[in-house]
Amino acid sequence: MHLVARRAAEFGVDVEGPVRFNLIKAMARKDQIVAGIQKGIYAGLRRKEGAITFLRGEASFLSEHEIDAGDGRLSFDKAIIATGARRATPAIQGLDQVEYLTNRTALQLQELPRRMVVVGGGYIGIEFAQMYARFGTQVTLLGRNVHLAPGEDPELVDALADYLREEGVELHTGAPVLRVGKADSGITVTAQVDGEERTFAGDALLIATGRVGNTDALGLASAGVATRGRGFVKVDDQLRTSQPNIWALGDVKGGWMFTHVATYDGPIAALNAVKDAGKRTDYRVVPRVIFSSPALGAVGLTEVEAREQGYDVVVGKASAVSGRSQAIGDTRGLLKAVVNAKDKEILGFHVLAPHGDDLLHEAVVAMHDHGTIDRISKSIHVHPTLSELVKSAAKAAR
Repeated sequence: MHLVARRAAEFGVDVEGPVRFNLIKAMARKDQIVAGIQKGIYAGLRRKEGAITFLRGEASFLSEHEIDAGDGRLSFDKAIIATGARRATPAIQGLDQVEYLTNRTALQLQELPRRMVVVGGGYIGIEFAQMYARFGTQVTLLGRNVHLAPGEDPELVDALADYLREEGVELHTGAPVLRVGKADSGITVTAQVDGEERTFAGDALLIATGRVGNTDALGLASAGVATRGRGFVKVDDQLRTSQPNIWALGDVKGGWMFTHVATYDGPIAALNAVKDAGKRTDYRVVPRVIFSSPALGAVGLTEVEAREQGYDVVVGKASAVSGRSQAIGDTRGLLKAVVNAKDKEILGFHVLAPHGDDLLHEAVVAMHDHGTIDRISKSIHVHPTLSELVKSAAKAAR
């Protein structure tokens, strides 16, 4: 819709009349897709009905071998905690006095807000700010850190910030929120911007400021399971908790909180719990993506992190300009390869480009088993494809 509304004529497509967005239909399509995914998950459980007893309810530990399952007690030899994480509520003055959206409720709206203030410069804040701005909402994004997406390559996230501004998002970084309040027409948000207090008005407020472990009602102390900051379960590299017969996986242990990490953790925890397999986690090559446009994908260390860890690095850069990106009409972006100068091992790869989420996986595969940059730079890439951009960055790092 964004492309058609702004640039259809450039591609030789004539559109008569305005391009309109129907939020209700978009939400209905989303709900249908989610319902299908959930149905598939539960169907998988039912296919294993003889081996799996599936119970719904609120569970809490009574001891290291017993659980209160709501309808009664269950005893167990071994247990795996996979309760995930939830949105953290920041300590912002006045927040308890106003209605606000979360990443869940913002996907349930039936009416498009005219103005939205997004608090949080991480991946959730970025994705929702751009999405609603493209829907037609006037969006203000406030991030407390100097850069968006702290922990990612500053050069790439600063470029992404510029792209968001070009699309009409009013974006402020280094802007901690001081307080929120009610107004006749909605809400107000006061933040410190460039050393001064500024107040922003909106019809809707989205809070996207981090997550905490879903453990406060689990009775972990009764089971002897230790936690660390923000309620996350402490585990070793075999996903074993402080209680030897209990393991934890996924978001509930903190760290990289992605579905694909939980999927990676699952077999390790299961094999260790059931077969004492001694499998160990290796999070050196965990891909991460911000589903913006262009997408920002990364794996491994940033240039700054690599140097801080004592590596002598070579950094290869390539712009996102290629024959294919020009053909699709989006040449925004930059790719960076971070390579150990000593042995050419790929330490990190960072992609800001159209379909950057898919392009990243070439680097993920190449980094497996400590691969070198030659795996990418010396391989043949089809022309014209976006994948050539990955090779260009790799060649620049040789």
